[in-house]
Amino acid sequence: MYLFNKSDTFNHSKMKGDAVTQKEDPVSDARRRFLNAVPKGPLASESVPLSAARGRILAETLTAVMDDPPYSRSIMEGYVLCVADVEDASAEGPIVLDVAGNILVGQPDAAGLAPGKVLQVTTGSFIPEGPYAVVRAWDVKRRGDQIAVSKPARLHENIEVRGESRKKGRVLLSGHRAISADDVFLLASQGILNIPVTCKPKVALFSSGDEVIPPTKPFRIGAIWDCNAHGLSALIEEAGGDALFQGIVKDDPVDFTGRLKKALETADMAVISGGTAVGGEDFTAALIDAAGAPGTIVNGIPMRSGKPIVLGVADGKPVVCVAGHPPEAARGFRLFGRDVIAHLLGAVVSGHS
Repeated sequence: MYLFNKSDTFNHSKMKGDAVTQKEDPVSDARRRFLNAVPKGPLASESVPLSAARGRILAETLTAVMDDPPYSRSIMEGYVLCVADVEDASAEGPIVLDVAGNILVGQPDAAGLAPGKVLQVTTGSFIPEGPYAVVRAWDVKRRGDQIAVSKPARLHENIEVRGESRKKGRVLLSGHRAISADDVFLLASQGILNIPVTCKPKVALFSSGDEVIPPTKPFRIGAIWDCNAHGLSALIEEAGGDALFQGIVKDDPVDFTGRLKKALETADMAVISGGTAVGGEDFTAALIDAAGAPGTIVNGIPMRSGKPIVLGVADGKPVVCVAGHPPEAARGFRLFGRDVIAHLLGAVVSGHS
């Protein structure tokens, strides 16, 4: 749960005569304005093996390549017979039929099945096309190579008919959705082993601040170990992006601008943690403006620790600036960075008009 100050009010109401208008909350408004300025993905697509597809965004709608199930099969242990053979069966007048053999699981034929003849089956046994049904083993009496059936059977009773769940050519999975573990089962059952997915956005990640040092260096008073590089990288990867750490940048706007522009030549997006310059003045908005048009879209949000959040677009590349304090850096990314990555992946994002 996120905590807000009194100024972080949601669903403000304002009376205008008899009408009541709702004011959008500042977080939703900022998200909407930012996403509307970001070019819609996906950036590109690629094919990955099924083993690497879970969690990726499906690039296109996939259709069934075969009927599901691909052949009719028994869902019970029992006997397959012609429905017409037992239409007059009753407890008083059972119909006696000959057992001509069986259909083992994996056996692709039903030799011997004919009027007056039955074949013993088990769950999953192939059933040929035709006017057949499967009677349960415990609903008949067997003596030697004969069974006595004491009630009629419905057409296809206890049979999962070919294509009953899905016909070849029908939609299997709709595009622009995250592939789940259940989807992997489904794709494998259709023999689809190479999956078209949207490419992961490359996210240039910067940590900034004169006081920030890498955790590999000895700690000293006045310094801060850079945990944002690791934590934000993990959040970027979790959201579906490729995190490309660009190092720790000092509070030098000129140098930082050059490094950001260079990174955005190959990256699809940038995330910056920190950004308070010399004298306590924030320079991240100016940094984004200098990196390319249209520049800053959102410069601070009226919520607790919302001042460091700056959102912009530099020559079509979104830039998300969050606070340097690790908990607020994570919070800022979850509020804004995660949706941008989903946007670039071509996934559906709420709050985008």
